[in-house]
Amino acid sequence: MSTSLSKILGRLVALVTAVNVAAAASAQVPQTKETVPGGKPIVTTQVVKGELVAIGPNWLIAKHVAGDYKLYIVQAGQQFTIDGVPKTLNQLQIGTMLTGSVTVTETPLINRTTTVTEGTVFWASPTSIIVTLQNRENKQYEVPRDFTFNVDGKKLTAMELKPGMKLTATKIVEEPHKEISRNVVVTGTMKK
Repeated sequence: MSTSLSKILGRLVALVTAVNVAAAASAQVPQTKETVPGGKPIVTTQVVKGELVAIGPNWLIAKHVAGDYKLYIVQAGQQFTIDGVPKTLNQLQIGTMLTGSVTVTETPLINRTTTVTEGTVFWASPTSIIVTLQNRENKQYEVPRDFTFNVDGKKLTAMELKPGMKLTATKIVEEPHKEISRNVVVTGTMKK
């Protein structure tokens, strides 16, 4: 008797697991995410010239032609081309005349998330509808008075919707952002 009871319990657990997996699968709403161009990239280049007056482990100070001093943080691995020879920060010598060219590219992008939801009209009023979603959950949506639904090729207001009508909604959320890249080239000549 205990063997058949354990078999029944095992089948019951397998059945409950299968139902939960099916419910979870039907609850998932199809969604796509993509990044698309948001416009033309903006490229700016700035050239800075100065004499090297101090060096640290990841910084340098240069005296500009106008007489002001400026601190520059140097990225790890930054190469300097001095008199045609590549050098690292710790190989530079005080008095070297440096020319830094910084090109910044700002690329506008849009993160776009598209969600498609299907459901059946449960109840409708002029400014609100309740839809039974695929996972059997009822969800209420506020609807602007002038909004129309495309149902079987006909434009219907919320009040014209009837229980049982099938609806498909596509929601698109766009979040603009910028991708910024910098290219730094530093050249120089040693003081003679």
